Amino acid sequence: MTRNVATDIAVALKSAGVEKFFLLTGGDQPLWIALRDAGIRMVVARSEASAVYMADGYARASGRVAPAYGQAGPGAANVAAALADAVWAQSPVFALTGATATQALHMNEYQDLDQHVIFQPVTKWNGAVAAPEMTGSLVSQALQIAATPTCGPTHLDVPKNFFALPGASQIPNPPDRRPAHAANKAAPHQSDLASALDLLRTAERPVLFVGEGVRLAGAWAELALLSELAGIPLVATAGGKPAILASHPNFCGIVGRYSSVTANSLVAEADCILALGSRLGGLATNGYTLPNRRATVIQIDHAPVALINTYAPRLGILADIRVFLTDLLNLAKRESVKAAPDWLARCRADADRWTARHRELTAAASGNAVLSPLSVLDELSRYAGEITLVADTGYMAAWTGVLYPSLRYDSFFRAVGSLGWALPASLGVQMARAEKVVCVTGDGGAGYHLADIETAVRYRLPVVIIIMNNSALAFEYHEQKYRWNGNVVAQANDFGRVDFAATGIALGSRGARATNREEFATAMATAMKASDPFVIDVVIDKEAFPPVTNFDAVMEREL
Repeated sequence: MTRNVATDIAVALKSAGVEKFFLLTGGDQPLWIALRDAGIRMVVARSEASAVYMADGYARASGRVAPAYGQAGPGAANVAAALADAVWAQSPVFALTGATATQALHMNEYQDLDQHVIFQPVTKWNGAVAAPEMTGSLVSQALQIAATPTCGPTHLDVPKNFFALPGASQIPNPPDRRPAHAANKAAPHQSDLASALDLLRTAERPVLFVGEGVRLAGAWAELALLSELAGIPLVATAGGKPAILASHPNFCGIVGRYSSVTANSLVAEADCILALGSRLGGLATNGYTLPNRRATVIQIDHAPVALINTYAPRLGILADIRVFLTDLLNLAKRESVKAAPDWLARCRADADRWTARHRELTAAASGNAVLSPLSVLDELSRYAGEITLVADTGYMAAWTGVLYPSLRYDSFFRAVGSLGWALPASLGVQMARAEKVVCVTGDGGAGYHLADIETAVRYRLPVVIIIMNNSALAFEYHEQKYRWNGNVVAQANDFGRVDFAATGIALGSRGARATNREEFATAMATAMKASDPFVIDVVIDKEAFPPVTNFDAVMEREL
């Protein structure tokens, strides 16, 4: 068979170790033939956006570049819209899109769109093929750039008439096949290490502020050892949560806008913050109110822009997080550093009181007539040692981020900002992980990509999909009720009543509905044993209030 551009694409993907290609098919037939012949598994989603979210979940869970495809015009537009979460999460997704055939440019062709420009804000590299023989090498380049820290999505436009044209005369050079974040291990200067250690040692109230960069660097073991050796309390952002075990004795909770009261209070009082892999954005700092402006901030990140975007740190160090922690740990060992033991004891005591109050509220909620998310999360926590959890943004991120205990490293993934991400992303995570994956979303988030339950069925993915169902966009409802003087606009918030278990069954999955804790416990036990997708429709109280700071000015939070 004559080698063509589609073959070059398949060869470049295969050479990079790509095993799965996420897509909604869109007419570029030579590409499907080439991918099939190369042994690359095509995962067909129910929309281009869900294909991107699956690729994103797969990339985050595997640490490798994952490709996603959209056809020219509307398909490409859907791909671009879905890449935002991958940008925010520094996820190595490669978007490949068809484009208007070169002979039809500027001729009002069907579905013609100036699509290249819409990828500019959602990619770190945005390319277009100008000559067919360049395609394979450009694919290799896009894959390499996506996987090079700071990782992030890349995009390549290929005119649809190019796929069947003759390709390059030789196989493109294969890109680096190491997992994402494996390169560019920048080491800190020794003088910076000494300065950081001195600032921590002399502080009265130091805190380790853990961001997603610690997870990306795989530096959780070094982090735990530093906290134990130096006696410094730990807090995590929502993104940093997977890098700390809830069982660590120095862990004091989740900080930021979705947070525990205790963690935010401790950071507000701290006089020295070691920010590790956090860009100190609005969510992590509760609207830039944390840490207090008198605190000494030491910020470590592998990306220069992270050190200048929001705070002016007293000491900013450009370095790989794992290398930095390893070197700081070795220096701390040599100098026998122990920082503020009384402060650590107080932080532990405050965290213990928060945990006790959480247990009291959970126990009280167990007897409620309407199922509480507290009960759902408490029941779900029984499986924390054996599952990977994928959560949507908004209230789902708050409930799971603050109240679900991570008992295994790198076993919690969340939408960084795209509602509806969790359901398709959980399918991608399940394809990358051997353990059971549990998706937690709401009825608002589930509505975006409900049809992909059929995708899970088709690929026999044993994912558990928990849908917190209150027939409303509760975040909007609570905003109106508590911050707009009770001026509730029901027509902007409320949905009809949907039986998502029945919907899942209609799409081919198994399913159960839970209206109390006992029913949820039974459904969860059954779902954990299932070898196929299982949808649990959890009917919860619309008034249930999560651990978010949005309403702290008008009401007192208990958690």
